[in-house]
Amino acid sequence: MTRVVSPDRLAVRGLLGTVVLALVVVAALNINRLPLIGNSDVVHVRFAEAGGLKGGDAVMVSGAQVGRVREVRLDRSHVVADIVLIDSGIVLGDRTEARIITMTLLGRAAVELVPRGRGEIGAGESIPLARTSSPYNLTSTLNELTETTAEIDKEQLAAALDQASQTLGSASPDLRPALDGITALSRAVSANDDELRSLVARADSVTGVLASRDQQIASLLGSGRSLLGELDARQDVVVGLLKSARELAAQLRLLLKDTDDVLGPALDELDGVVGVLNENREDLQASIVGLRGYATAFGEAISSGPWFDAYIQNLTSPGTLVPVLSGVIP
Repeated sequence: MTRVVSPDRLAVRGLLGTVVLALVVVAALNINRLPLIGNSDVVHVRFAEAGGLKGGDAVMVSGAQVGRVREVRLDRSHVVADIVLIDSGIVLGDRTEARIITMTLLGRAAVELVPRGRGEIGAGESIPLARTSSPYNLTSTLNELTETTAEIDKEQLAAALDQASQTLGSASPDLRPALDGITALSRAVSANDDELRSLVARADSVTGVLASRDQQIASLLGSGRSLLGELDARQDVVVGLLKSARELAAQLRLLLKDTDDVLGPALDELDGVVGVLNENREDLQASIVGLRGYATAFGEAISSGPWFDAYIQNLTSPGTLVPVLSGVIP
């Protein structure tokens, strides 16, 4: 069964196909201006060596990330890094410098830009080799050292040193002690060949472990930096507290000096009162014990009826009245 397509549908399909084809042609003619895949936002940076830099690494300006490295490729005797800036507010002058920096202890690299100059580096332009610098890559150097030392033939090295020692020893007797030391060193290296290989292998293993723990070490260092910052802030608080305590001590010292004439006699009087109380402590305790029985009986007498009689012995005695009246009559 043959399906018949209406003329209107054919016209719509033809129009859509024409529009899509036109868009593809326009994109192909302006491919360098397309975002992400074009070169309109790409700046080429030339370095003497890669220094561990690779695609996907960050591009930094004053410590802030403003882009990423799209690709790192070899161009004859130097390296070209294509960087993409994602921050439209960054303006690179015509004297802008670039360098490869190490972000972590284990060699994570990034490109740091230092904008300089009055002009502007446009998209697709390059920062020349004269205004760039590359770091010393410790990780790659250690790996090269490991590979190089592993390829050394220890027996041939020992034989060469022995031969050199014999040749130079016969030529000059003064060199004999130094050459004997070189011979002993070569023999020690040859005798400990297996231990050296084991040491190199373990060093390579340690390097691999450190490389796999890159993020953890970076996090640990970041936490340590936060802890030190908090301790530094607490140090300021403690210093301020000690300063305030010192000022308070100075004020108290001045206060005591100003009131020494008043506080001295007052403290002497207080000391005398405390002494009298201590001397009569037993009498005071006995009075309190006797007062307890009297107060109990007096309470029972009060509660027995609507009225009561009370008798205080020796109330009118002069010996009793004198202490009372002395506090009332001036």
